[in-house]
Amino acid sequence: MPRTAGDGRYETPSTSDLQRLLWVKPGTSGHLDEVRPGIYIGDMYAAKDKHMLQSLNITYVLNAAHGKFNVNTGASYYRDTKITYHGVEAFDMPSFDLSPFFYSAAKFIKSAMSTPGGKVLVHCAMGLSRSSSLVLAYLMIHEDMTLVEAIKAVAQHRNICPNSGFMEQLRELDKKLHFQKSNARLKMTSRRKFGVKSEVSEVKEEYVTPNGYELEKHLTHGSVAYTHVNEVWPNVYIGNEETAKDRYKLKTMGITHILNAAEGEWNSVDTGAEYYRDMDVHYYGITAEDVPTFNLSQYFYSAAEHIHQTLTNPQIILFISPDKLLVHCVMGRSRSATLFLAFLMIYENMTVVDAIDHVKRRRRIIPNWGFLKQLRELDELLLEQRRARNTQPQTLKHADQKHLCSQSSQ
Repeated sequence: MPRTAGDGRYETPSTSDLQRLLWVKPGTSGHLDEVRPGIYIGDMYAAKDKHMLQSLNITYVLNAAHGKFNVNTGASYYRDTKITYHGVEAFDMPSFDLSPFFYSAAKFIKSAMSTPGGKVLVHCAMGLSRSSSLVLAYLMIHEDMTLVEAIKAVAQHRNICPNSGFMEQLRELDKKLHFQKSNARLKMTSRRKFGVKSEVSEVKEEYVTPNGYELEKHLTHGSVAYTHVNEVWPNVYIGNEETAKDRYKLKTMGITHILNAAEGEWNSVDTGAEYYRDMDVHYYGITAEDVPTFNLSQYFYSAAEHIHQTLTNPQIILFISPDKLLVHCVMGRSRSATLFLAFLMIYENMTVVDAIDHVKRRRRIIPNWGFLKQLRELDELLLEQRRARNTQPQTLKHADQKHLCSQSSQ
């Protein structure tokens, strides 16, 4: 089976190639089989045999056929055991979209594997399609396997047969994960060229968020001269209104995404998606005023998520041209700079001091004192969360970023 393209790059095999892998079946067809250390795939009979599960020391059960029209067990069925239950209400039809459950199911399996002595049974009705698809997704997400490697690893222990729809969804996951790995390698190379540290150090115990006066002094010391636009991060630019309205310049720069931090009609840049209708540009606008009393922090996480998604967009053909983002306001010094500093703090694990140091060497920025206060509060919140994670067991430190964002923005 071909694993690489003509230039040596990995390519996800076709569905027919993957199905041929499943025809070679060295595995068994019992009620359950251990397909990885501590991970079992089984059918409804195995799931309902509590005596057998206890004899195998199964501590977690993932039911990929949850519901009264499927394998209707649920947490109450295991209430007299020490089993932790998770149910996914899925149907074994090619038209059913199982992919929304890939990450949550993988997280559940990972939790089982991270628990001392943890063992998990992943089952559906027959233990062939739904359950095996979720285990394959786990191996790809958390054990860094390609889809081919995951199929081979499982099929040598159990006969599996994901339906054609699930196989196509696993192929899309394979492509997405491969893109992310390739993008991470390219990003690391780009950061080295751009002078960005490739590794994030742990927050030092002695670090304390500076007060507003100290941050204002820090901003003015050692900053570069003001210009219309500057690249402040690989493929991210901060600019002013003149840059945002110069469509020819945007095309020559290769800008594909725009974040307008000054959308509206007063002290703003009144462009909008309509302004760029004849360009291949994705527009995102935030209506914010450059006054100290304005609460810009309400947009910190949504803007940071937008920037992050732009830089990790799996739809782009990585080897042709990367996405490029312009973050702007009127002057490109206060609103836009504040939102980008928040991104560096949330997604790049920087302190507010580190973020300011990084940006001011590349662009002159002057967030107003109200925005600085809001960045200080964000810095204190993130610092508290990082230190809390550092005191947790190693297996619990790597929390999902979206979960962290959603909790902090509530």
